[in-house]
Amino acid sequence: MNYSFRKKNKIVKYIVIHYTGMKTLKLAYKKLSDERSDVSTHYLISRNGSVFNLLCPKYKAWHAGESKWKNYKYINDYSIGIELENKGHEFGYSNYTYRQYHSLKKLINFLKKNFNILDESIVFHSDISPNRKQDPGEKFFVNKIGINRFNMSNTKRKYSINEMLCLYGFHKSYIKKYKKFCIMAVKRSLNYKYINPYLSKKFSKDFYNLLFS
Repeated sequence: MNYSFRKKNKIVKYIVIHYTGMKTLKLAYKKLSDERSDVSTHYLISRNGSVFNLLCPKYKAWHAGESKWKNYKYINDYSIGIELENKGHEFGYSNYTYRQYHSLKKLINFLKKNFNILDESIVFHSDISPNRKQDPGEKFFVNKIGINRFNMSNTKRKYSINEMLCLYGFHKSYIKKYKKFCIMAVKRSLNYKYINPYLSKKFSKDFYNLLFS
């Protein structure tokens, strides 16, 4: 199992939701627990809702890779990783199961209570690494776990796309360098069926409502 010790000034602030992106649960479990794989996670949830605690959250798992969120870099330092069994976009992306959502909701409520994590700090892998990752993807419905990630006060009527991307939480360097990937990540959060980087009036309205509703 790959892990590192958390530094004393690096406390858990976030939960990052992933999918495994592998053909079977067995392969995913093997990779996530193999020290030669250079990846690991704290929790793995199978399609039947079984929860595997692979690493104690007090240790740092290697699940986020190169990542940024808000003003933070290297999100592994500050996060707990949860992997959901799903073949992913490469091998046959499918809907998540009721049992997965049920187990994930219970696990997240437990972690929120024990680590003082807010709903706004439940993030997706595609949020923190939009140029590299697509998971958990457009078929993941966060409302099914009772999370309201955005509940912002509206201080003015209109916001530019860049302003909304910043409010969403993307690191400023990502907005500057990978804006189209940030837009695609937002569309996944909005559960759009077709994911592309194109802007439209509908997207702007949906994005605004996501942040301020």
